[in-house]
Amino acid sequence: MATDFQTKSVVNVPELASITDLTPVYTAGEVTVHAIYVSNKHTGDVHFYLQLRDGGNNNKGYILYNTVVPAQSSLVIEKPINLTASDTSADQRKLSIYASAEEKLDVVASVLVIT
Repeated sequence: MATDFQTKSVVNVPELASITDLTPVYTAGEVTVHAIYVSNKHTGDVHFYLQLRDGGNNNKGYILYNTVVPAQSSLVIEKPINLTASDTSADQRKLSIYASAEEKLDVVASVLVIT
């Protein structure tokens, strides 16, 4: 088995209308997100939403909902999140993110892919 440590990022997290993927869908192997770092570059508080979605972009549930990042600070989530890798889009899992204010947050994820 090969291990591949990856860094995934979104600069200027969009609002809901432009929800974006933090991680892609994977078709093989095992995928674990080890940590997520969210930085607020704004002078006011910003809320964000981290969503689990399938390969067809269907919402499979919120991991974090309406979570506040105080002004000019960062939030670190250090709990593993396992993502399903599959050839079937309904079984695939990925993380998507959006914020209460556009272009105020940056987010980085540490991802381990084992193939």
